[in-house]
Amino acid sequence: MSVPTRSVTVWITGDQCAMSNTALMAAQQDSSTVLMIESVQRGGKLKYHKKKLVLIYSIMRHFADELRQAGWNVDYYREAPDFASALEQHLQKFQPNELYLMEQTEYEQAQTLMSMLEGRAVKIFRHCNFISNRADFDNLHRAESARVTMETFYRAMRRKTGVLMDGVHPLGGAWNFDKENREAPPKNLTINSPLAFPPDRTTIEVIRMVEKHFGGHPGTTTNWRYAVTRTDALEAARDFFDSRLNNFGRYQDAMIAGEPFLNHSLLSPYINTCLLNPLELCREAENRYLLKQAPLNSVEGFIRQLIGWREFVWRVYWRLMPEYKTRNSLNATAGLPDFYYTGKTKMRCMQDALSGVLEHGYAHHIARLMLLGNFALIAGLDPLETNNWFHEMFVDGYDWVMVPNVIGMSLHADGGYVGTKPYAASANYINKMSNYCKGCPYNPKTAVEADSCPFNSLYWDFLLRHHDEFSRNQRMSMILRQLETKPLNWIQAIQSKAKSLRSGGWDI
Repeated sequence: MSVPTRSVTVWITGDQCAMSNTALMAAQQDSSTVLMIESVQRGGKLKYHKKKLVLIYSIMRHFADELRQAGWNVDYYREAPDFASALEQHLQKFQPNELYLMEQTEYEQAQTLMSMLEGRAVKIFRHCNFISNRADFDNLHRAESARVTMETFYRAMRRKTGVLMDGVHPLGGAWNFDKENREAPPKNLTINSPLAFPPDRTTIEVIRMVEKHFGGHPGTTTNWRYAVTRTDALEAARDFFDSRLNNFGRYQDAMIAGEPFLNHSLLSPYINTCLLNPLELCREAENRYLLKQAPLNSVEGFIRQLIGWREFVWRVYWRLMPEYKTRNSLNATAGLPDFYYTGKTKMRCMQDALSGVLEHGYAHHIARLMLLGNFALIAGLDPLETNNWFHEMFVDGYDWVMVPNVIGMSLHADGGYVGTKPYAASANYINKMSNYCKGCPYNPKTAVEADSCPFNSLYWDFLLRHHDEFSRNQRMSMILRQLETKPLNWIQAIQSKAKSLRSGGWDI
């Protein structure tokens, strides 16, 4: 009996490890080989958090084992110096007639891989973890330059999927319950910590590999907690729906010292590596509401993050790249403070958020937007440098995730394409939505005194620096009118205080 010819190679990269991978599903098992490559060069492209690297490489190794157990022929390259050398070995060994790939999520990665495969027969299949297609987004644009809001796109995705819909109407009579999801944390808020998954033998081997090749990268490999298989990721999802979904909505904007996860799902690392599918999670969340096991505001808020915001940033990224990544509409040029990598700052809020990032490669969305991103915005930090830090440091962070979220949402560097106004805030917001200001050496009530919170002086200085351009934004009119009532000596004191923070090397 002759050995069947393996005429097709299915190349699966590190964030595509799912049996629902569309390239894999299109292939015939008996005539295909699955190619998987651990590229050390790719792992060192930026100084990625060690836990991020462990997560990706461990998921890859576990998925390769799963494929073998399912009967697939797998050609796996551990610790390859780069993609190109491993690919050449594979092509010489198997000489496939065609290569199947699922869409890459990152623009530069897609360009790199396709350049390696130039001249070969390649089929690209749509990504399995996104609901929308390009036409869904493009058809909403009345003109090429028109801006489409996330809310408009989200409603289109609700209609397309039927999630939380009663015919053509939204369940509960409203599309969005965000106003019910902004409560400050009570002192007795119940917090159920997410499930943790101790490292197995494969993950321990990957940890050693990451320390070997990437020992100088930020973060730590100790206290491992993440799932690396679909089975465990499904268990993590069940745990969220059972123990945290009820309280997720009302307090999703809350921040509490020493609690990096609160009642958030912590499922994004698994969704963005294809261990979990966003639509299956939305269906389960909807089911919990229909069974009266979770309130609508929590369920809708969770679903909006997945088929609203996640789909929206994916479409913005692919519509506007590669130019989008280089935008800097506010001409911000300041370098990233050292404390973003060390966590060493006297600001209690930033210290706590950064310690969680360094430990876990994670911070929930409000800490990202209203602490880490907000500081970068009002301090005038360079957008690309800030974007790269977010890309490096978060286990769920990929280029397609971070560019619209950082360049657009956090830093308003895109000129207002993603957000209709800059998400700038003073210490007043932090004091309202967290317990950080109690016990912090900085005073959240003042702006120019020696012990004033840096968020205050930087916030007002930010508005002063960009007064003219923001005066054309109706959503900024109220705060700008307040600024215009300030006396000259106060304005000069604010500018002097902000200048001293910068010139002092951000020693705050």
